[in-house]
Formats: sequence, structure tokens, C-alpha cells
Amino acid sequence: MNTGLFHKLILVMLGFAMGACSERPSPTNPSEPVLTVHALKDAPVVSIALQDVVDTYVLGGNRTDVQRDALTAKLVGSTVSWQFKVYDITKEDERYRVMSELMESSAAGTFGKFAVVAFVTPRDEQDVQILLKLQTGSEVVIRGFVNGVSARTALVLSPAELVR
Repeated sequence: MNTGLFHKLILVMLGFAMGACSERPSPTNPSEPVLTVHALKDAPVVSIALQDVVDTYVLGGNRTDVQRDALTAKLVGSTVSWQFKVYDITKEDERYRVMSELMESSAAGTFGKFAVVAFVTPRDEQDVQILLKLQTGSEVVIRGFVNGVSARTALVLSPAELVR
């Protein structure tokens, strides 16, 4: 397969994954408390390197389903703080969807890519100005609540905030 076609295929797969990264509340458990952006600053941060997450979930990697399940159990419902490069930012209502650049596994022979999608609620005008100035390739640090992993291609953080 040529490289251009391969990259297009990866982008199509990522597009499907992003579609699954919706932010609608789950009606199955309405009594569960919703974490707010204000609660993020008080939540303990789980210390897991973003590269370990990428290596675990990336398609074509050497990690097993048991290892992915264990990491998912540790991550989902936890708060993380990671630095990554921005691919794109879109505004959705009062929040900004910050998507990382596609990240590759550190293991040789993998073919998949992985991204972080963070739904950032600005705390003040300074956050808004920072978000407006970020460009593709800019580095950003975001702290957020892990909602889940979408199709082994993206991890969703919501709510999330800029770390400055």
C-alpha cells in the first residue's frame, strides 16, 4: 500500500473514531455525579505516561487485550495531565474540542495512530486567548477526566482544562 493511501485510510479511521467521541450524557446512569471543571483542580492525577497509553492502544501494537483492559480500568474515571501537540481546535458551545496530533507507537512495526480529544472549558478570558492563539503543532498541557477510549484510536477527556 502506498504511503499517501495509507495516511488517508488512517485519517478516515480517525474520523470515525472522532464521531464516536460525542459528549452526550449517558442516560443509563443519571444518578452518577458529573465531574465539573472546578472539581478537576482537586482531583488526584493518575501518573501514566501518554506514550504508554499510545503504545497500549495503537493498532498493530504488541500489547494484549488483557493489558488494554487493565489500562482502561485504570484510566476511565481518572484524571490525567498530559502534554501533547495540537492538531486542531473547534469551538462547541462554550467549550473547545482540542485534538492532539496523531501519535505513533514507540514499538517497531506498528501501523496505527492514536489521538487525545479533550473537551476544554475555559476558566476565564486568559484561557480563551490561549486557545485562540494555539496553532497546529503547538504544545499544550491539558488536565482532564478520562471518559473512555474510542475504537482504540482516541482517548476522550471531558471535562478538561488548560494547565498554565
